[in-house]
Amino acid sequence: MRAWQLGPRPAAPREAGEAIDFLTLTERHDPAAGPGELVVRVTAAGLNYRDLMVLRGVYGRDLPEHRIPLTDGVGVIEQVGEGVTGFAVGERVIAANFTDWLGDGGYGYHVFASDLGVTRDGWLAERIVLPAAAAIRVPDAVSDDTAAATAVVAGTVWHAMVAFGQVQPGDLVLTQGTGGVALYSLQLAKALGATVAITSSSEAKLARVRDMGADYTVNYRERPDWAAALLEATGGRGADVVVDTIGFAQFGQTLAATGVEGRIGTLGALSGSPQDRPDFDQGALIGKNVTVKGIASGHRGMIEAALGVMAEHGIAMVIDRSFAFEEAPAAYRHLLSGAHLGKVLVRVSG
Repeated sequence: MRAWQLGPRPAAPREAGEAIDFLTLTERHDPAAGPGELVVRVTAAGLNYRDLMVLRGVYGRDLPEHRIPLTDGVGVIEQVGEGVTGFAVGERVIAANFTDWLGDGGYGYHVFASDLGVTRDGWLAERIVLPAAAAIRVPDAVSDDTAAATAVVAGTVWHAMVAFGQVQPGDLVLTQGTGGVALYSLQLAKALGATVAITSSSEAKLARVRDMGADYTVNYRERPDWAAALLEATGGRGADVVVDTIGFAQFGQTLAATGVEGRIGTLGALSGSPQDRPDFDQGALIGKNVTVKGIASGHRGMIEAALGVMAEHGIAMVIDRSFAFEEAPAAYRHLLSGAHLGKVLVRVSG
């Protein structure tokens, strides 16, 4: 089979553009399913921001150059290993990226030791071996394109918005930017009956999300005080649930945009880096009785629950662009450019 691998690993973090140059297309033996495993012929794989971080050497330590990247994907089962029940050849599946985190109470640092595309080979290959326990059958109502971009985003957003945020009909959900997480947050929140606010630096992208149902939009390039702008638009109402992707570099504004008893699930650092230290008024955090939780993706049960809602409500991931398997480096560059609206895919097989 053909597979892309990370290539030589840097002694120090690389710039993302340089790191993409080291991706290497190689030939490998076709895998076989061991006990408890599935061999899946990959149909398509989806890119996430963390895939750029993996290439740069800032997510995952001491990864081998032969590691196959990409955390998200969909495929068709070709082999079922000994002892596996509940799956059959020909069925479509996705998988939880933390393949050992299967349900509530199962989280710990140990899950990072089996992380698809990082500490375990990922989806950017013609075939992948998955633990059957981590696999999730794709409902017929969900397309391959949507399924290929679902696991990381849906699990993370479900964790932040539903499992932690306890979103209810009529709640105001704030999500930031117009990447895959933000657009999926909008879609899921609207399906669950919530009101949605979104920030972006692009007026064209904000027009698109308004067409998708966003109730409040703020251009933070025009209004650097975007939290104040949002409160003006909502008549002073702060967000009940925040899916925070911009991180601690602007956490003061995120907190200002959050209402009393609000819940902030913080899962990204697009405004800086995960090493940023927050600079905000602790009094606001205490006075509003706000709860903040770090969100490290979602477990298998969260992804499966999200997939069920997607099938029921006809939620389709917004796909910005798809690339051929041979064009995988170009897919990374398109993601790096920031020009995308929604998800970037690599098509692996028909």
